[in-house]
Amino acid sequence: MYARHIKDQTLDFSHRGWLYEESFLFYDYQTDSLWVQATGQAVAGPLKGTILDRLPATQTTWSEWRQLHPETKVLGRPKQKNTRYWQDSYDLYYATGKGIKYQRHKQLSFGLGVITLAGKKLYPFEELEKRPVLTDQIGSDYVLVVFHSSTRTAVAWEPCYKDQKLDFALSKNEKGDIMLIDRQTGSTWSGLTGQSTAGPAKGGQLRQLNSTQFVVENWPLHYPDAPIYRGK
Repeated sequence: MYARHIKDQTLDFSHRGWLYEESFLFYDYQTDSLWVQATGQAVAGPLKGTILDRLPATQTTWSEWRQLHPETKVLGRPKQKNTRYWQDSYDLYYATGKGIKYQRHKQLSFGLGVITLAGKKLYPFEELEKRPVLTDQIGSDYVLVVFHSSTRTAVAWEPCYKDQKLDFALSKNEKGDIMLIDRQTGSTWSGLTGQSTAGPAKGGQLRQLNSTQFVVENWPLHYPDAPIYRGK
């Protein structure tokens, strides 16, 4: 997810229908610059080289999101126009690895790409299956990655509360959430909302970091210098 503002201008975007290094391109109506979905960077046009600011976002199932955030409003569409969204048009690509430019001949895998001011790092879901509560470091930034396997939901948080760095451990893996406990205060936290639900920190909120689900095999195409996490 990206912010639409460039300096004092608000841009309007639409899908171009082209691919760049296995990522789709979109354009803005104001300058007709071409932007890469995977990086948020303009690769052609008057704004070439400009990078859109990322916004924190969570990719999950609708039922899971509705359970965690029942007050959410949805941008609706007429029922007759929803048919094209019932199936992911990239399913075959994910299943076979056969893209426009790269023919990998294998099923592709996903991970969570975390982007901080200090750097970028990809956390493959196959690694998060082994460690659903993972504390790591990207440059000087501490990162807490939480993975809810049943809904394939991964979220990244800054593991700090009231200027104190917290060490988290798995408390309970529930059907609709993954509960954490921090060693410093003994408080319980929701891994998917970042909110403390019990203990001295009850009501506290962790800051969500910018992240996006990413095809592991495509990560080096867009971030060649950014590492991929591999557990020991």
